[in-house]
Amino acid sequence: MAEATPDGVGAAGDGIRKVSFPIVGDLAGLRRLAREFLAPEAFDEMREMNFILAISEAANNVLDHAGTTGTVTLRRGDGQVVAEVSDRAGLLTDPEAGMTPPLVGSRRGYGLWLMRQMCDRVEILRDQAGSTVRLTVLRA
Repeated sequence: MAEATPDGVGAAGDGIRKVSFPIVGDLAGLRRLAREFLAPEAFDEMREMNFILAISEAANNVLDHAGTTGTVTLRRGDGQVVAEVSDRAGLLTDPEAGMTPPLVGSRRGYGLWLMRQMCDRVEILRDQAGSTVRLTVLRA
């Protein structure tokens, strides 16, 4: 199983920090990289854990449903942290997915709903490159 490693960390002239890394089978490594990237933001423990769980769930959805490669891009600055979890398959097309909880007793369908509970904003985007779930957490 390959380990998630960052493609690079950059800082734009506007103070925004950014890192991208591929989605591979190593979700623990992905969570570690996300935690390291979030450290300077000093979120409270619950807020940080929720955001990392949302990122991990979105990446797991790429592995489970997209059947292709994916990328996580994290940006911090301007009072927020944004995670974009993208895949090339483009199968996620409903921008309203996860707006309502799954039916009681469902074994699947909780991921996007939980992401929407744990983040300040969740956007589902699709273009010719594939699908992207954009997760945003604002500085409190």
